[in-house]
Amino acid sequence: PVLSVIRFADEEEAVEIANDTKFGLAAGVWTRDLARAHRVAARIEAGQVYVNEYFAGGVETPFGGFKYSGFGREKGLEAMKTYSHTKTVTIRI
Repeated sequence: PVLSVIRFADEEEAVEIANDTKFGLAAGVWTRDLARAHRVAARIEAGQVYVNEYFAGGVETPFGGFKYSGFGREKGLEAMKTYSHTKTVTIRI
């Protein structure tokens, strides 16, 4: 695990810094502004974004990364899709 502390001027720059990597497993956002938390979390390219905490979530929350941090999901309903295939069969009688 690695923690980087980098100064930024505004929200836009913070998102650019967060996304300036080949990896995207998890990210953390600390803020008192819930609207900002949602806005920034939506723009960060990571499989999990934790707000005002880190590494939360139980077995029901999907786990997986973006970019070089992998694809697919473990845990939760998202993981079930990995083990199933949807098929449509129509028959005219």
